[in-house]
Amino acid sequence: MRRAIIALVRKTFGKNHSMRAQASVSTLMTCVGFVMVVICFMTSLLVYHSGSEPMPDYADHLIIVNMPDSMDEYLTSQNFYLNSQIKKKEWEAYYDIFTFTSWMEEEDAFMVMVFPEDFDELVLEQVPEEIPEILTYCSPDYLEYVEAQEELIDEMLTDGYLPYIQSSLEIPVKREEVPEQMISGMYTQSEHNVVRDRVSRMVMPLLFFVCIMYVCMLSGMNAIAGEKERGTFAAILMTPISRMTIVLGNYIGVLLHALIPCAVLLVPTIFLSKWYGLPGLLLLILSLAAFMAAITILISCLNQSISSAQTTFLPIFLIVLVACVTCMQSTTPNPVNNYIPIYGHFYGIGDCMMGTARVLPVIITSMVTFLLAGVCILVSRRLLETEAFTVAVETKSERELRRAAKIAKKQEKDYVSISRANVFGYHAKKRRSLIKFLVGHAVLPLALLSLFQPIAMIPAIVSFMKSPESMSFIRMFRDISGVEGVSEVMNRSADLFAQFMQNKWFIFFMGLGYWVIIGLYVLLVRLREKNPLSTLGFPSAKSLKKDGKMTPWRSYVSGLGLGLLLIGSVYGLLLATGQVTCEGFALRTEHLPMFLLYILMWLPQGATEEIMMRGYMIPRVASRLGVPFAVFFSSMCFSLMHAGNAGYSWLALINLALIAALFACIALRNGNIYMVCAMHTVWNFCQGNVFGLEVSGNAGNASVLRSTTNASARDIMTGGGFGPEGGLCVTIVIVVAFAVLLLTHKRQPKTETVQAEAI
Repeated sequence: MRRAIIALVRKTFGKNHSMRAQASVSTLMTCVGFVMVVICFMTSLLVYHSGSEPMPDYADHLIIVNMPDSMDEYLTSQNFYLNSQIKKKEWEAYYDIFTFTSWMEEEDAFMVMVFPEDFDELVLEQVPEEIPEILTYCSPDYLEYVEAQEELIDEMLTDGYLPYIQSSLEIPVKREEVPEQMISGMYTQSEHNVVRDRVSRMVMPLLFFVCIMYVCMLSGMNAIAGEKERGTFAAILMTPISRMTIVLGNYIGVLLHALIPCAVLLVPTIFLSKWYGLPGLLLLILSLAAFMAAITILISCLNQSISSAQTTFLPIFLIVLVACVTCMQSTTPNPVNNYIPIYGHFYGIGDCMMGTARVLPVIITSMVTFLLAGVCILVSRRLLETEAFTVAVETKSERELRRAAKIAKKQEKDYVSISRANVFGYHAKKRRSLIKFLVGHAVLPLALLSLFQPIAMIPAIVSFMKSPESMSFIRMFRDISGVEGVSEVMNRSADLFAQFMQNKWFIFFMGLGYWVIIGLYVLLVRLREKNPLSTLGFPSAKSLKKDGKMTPWRSYVSGLGLGLLLIGSVYGLLLATGQVTCEGFALRTEHLPMFLLYILMWLPQGATEEIMMRGYMIPRVASRLGVPFAVFFSSMCFSLMHAGNAGYSWLALINLALIAALFACIALRNGNIYMVCAMHTVWNFCQGNVFGLEVSGNAGNASVLRSTTNASARDIMTGGGFGPEGGLCVTIVIVVAFAVLLLTHKRQPKTETVQAEAI
């Protein structure tokens, strides 16, 4: 056994074998980027340490916005040393950091101090509704400004102005409540040997990690996966050598390779390290190399080629790098992390080099890592034992029979060969696992909306910050962070989103985002699936005429009428039951631009959700699991997608699922989604901008009619804060619509209902 291990070690460690594995392009780019970052980091440290940078020209002015009379009197009476450098400004937007930053550049100021416009009036109130806050904005140009800001706050406000108004005006002002600091910058490190500390705690540990992982990948993936790829591993398995011998021989060879760069890195490390930290440093490096070598051997046993093994190892490589980056943060680490592999290695290497390491964390981290390496070796041996069955002697006829039986069994449930349903002419071309298939369809719409909605919020946030309403806007953020309970956080978040629904920039960019989402689905179908747009529910006018159906435009116009009929029936039912009162016209001339923006937003919004749920999801799910399940699955996804909206309830979940199912049945009956796109658009538009009702928990501010909920109204009928879609009136209208659809469907000849047979 010993000779066999030595032979395998020589084979793995040999000069003609070790470095033939080719790293993937992504791995190479990651390492090149890492080297560039290290070079830039070291260059900045050297420049900082050498002091070769010229002395900066520091700003010396202070801007005070909305200075109250009491502050002016205090500065005059105290003859404050910065009086000549103070610049006075007036501005309504309390949190407009963009304007304040531009002022600091124009006035050569290092800080902006902002008072509320009515600060003196608020202070004079014995019990003010809102505590007056003094905000300070610091210029991010130099880190020294942060220290200057802190000193000025203590001297000018905490120890000066606040006691002054307490004594002179006899107003009980609590020091801990003002000022609130909004600091832009980071605290500068003041240790004498900053370069050595940064290199020891950040650069050297990261170098050890990258070198060990990269060398283990190069040699480890070639050790066993390379033999499989070359077709020589079967001969090794058929020898009398035990599986553990094969694993240990390759493992030791990979470990020796990993220790070579470690030995090279130890040369500069010894000069940077405290001598009493070297034993712990060597133990941590050895355990890390042993663990990474064991992981690469395990992955090499799992794969049949070098490229597949490297692809499997790459996520591990990147995850470990991310963990290393988190360890490089300047915050104090959790003490538990010192005992955890990877984290313990990174912190331990830095502590050992600086001479601050503790014995117990180093020993525990190393022992746990060696134990994990042993587990990987045992699993690798077990995997090689199963490999014996793949090289067993088997006749050609037996293999063919077994393969034929396997293919026959697979074809019984093969949705690619025979689709369960043919909706919109879609036919699956690739096989995917069921869980991955369903999760992908459920997550894709939510992921796209979660991406484009925050992007659309950016211009809205900027416009809010430049307006006087920024104070209420920021307080809504604070309310969210101060509440307890998931439901309360969701309600506050929904209230915040409702503010965006009244912002013109958000409406404009959200409408633009919907068009982008539609384009992404078109590209997904055309380029990735290589299917025609008819499989997305958009057949051509020529094919519709050939089948005796309405053209796209006629179908879309009909959908506008049907959608208006449905939502008009809901509104009429609310009026008839005394739940809502119409107070007349509310649209004013100044609301017209916002009204037009809503139209431009609702047009792609209705089409986007129909493409997501009915055009894309239903045909693909139905081809594998049948139409009934596809309608149910898409309807539930559509309903749950609105779960974060204000006022969402169980009745809202049911109603939204019923609406989605109704639209799905209409789309299946027509063989396209032109009509339901229009129905969806006019449903939302009329709710919010014609009748003045809530649209799934969101309210607009440009409506034709003004509708108010009566005092005697019941939430179960009106839907409460969620709007009509959370009430029984919508339930009644949708159930009636289902009955009408069923009756009209029965009277149609079979030749016109090809797509509806599966409903």
